[in-house]
Amino acid sequence: MTNHSMPVTATAVAPAPAGIPPTSLTRRAATTDPAAGCPRQALLTLPAETKRVRIAREFTADVLSRWQVSGDDRDSAVLIVSELATNAALYGHAELTVRLALSENILHVAVADCGRPPASRAKRPGIDPIEHGRGMDIVECLAHWTDVRQEADGRRVHAHLLLAAQ
Repeated sequence: MTNHSMPVTATAVAPAPAGIPPTSLTRRAATTDPAAGCPRQALLTLPAETKRVRIAREFTADVLSRWQVSGDDRDSAVLIVSELATNAALYGHAELTVRLALSENILHVAVADCGRPPASRAKRPGIDPIEHGRGMDIVECLAHWTDVRQEADGRRVHAHLLLAAQ
C-alpha cells in the first residue's frame, strides 16, 4: 500500500477545460520517482455532474499515457473510471474524486463521491434496463479486485487492475 509519509512533487496536469470555471475543478497529478519503487499517483476532483465524466475519462487517459500504461490496460482503466464516475454523478453527493495510483504492475483506481447529499435527483423515465444499470458488472469484469464502501459522507469504489508486463 501507499506510504503517505514519502515526499511527492505536485504538478499541474492541465488548465481547466473551456467553459468550466477553475474554481469548480481541482486537477493535480502527484508523481514520485518510479525508479525508487514509489508509486505514481494522480488525483482529480470535479462537481458530481454527468457532463463532467468526460473530463474524468480524459484525465485518466492522459495520466496513464504519461505513465506508459499499455493501450489495452489504459482502455480498461478509462472504461472503469467512466462507469464509476457516471455512477457517482448520477447517484452520489456534490463532488466526485478520481484517484489513480500505479505501483509496479498494479493500477489502483478509486472513485469517491462526497459532500452534501443532493436535494433530490430527477426521475429518469423510460430507462431501458437492457441499456442501463450494468456499470458495476463491467467494472467487476475488467478489474481483478473491487471494493465498494458506503460511508457517512459518500461512497468509495476501488478497482485494481493487474497490468500486462510493460
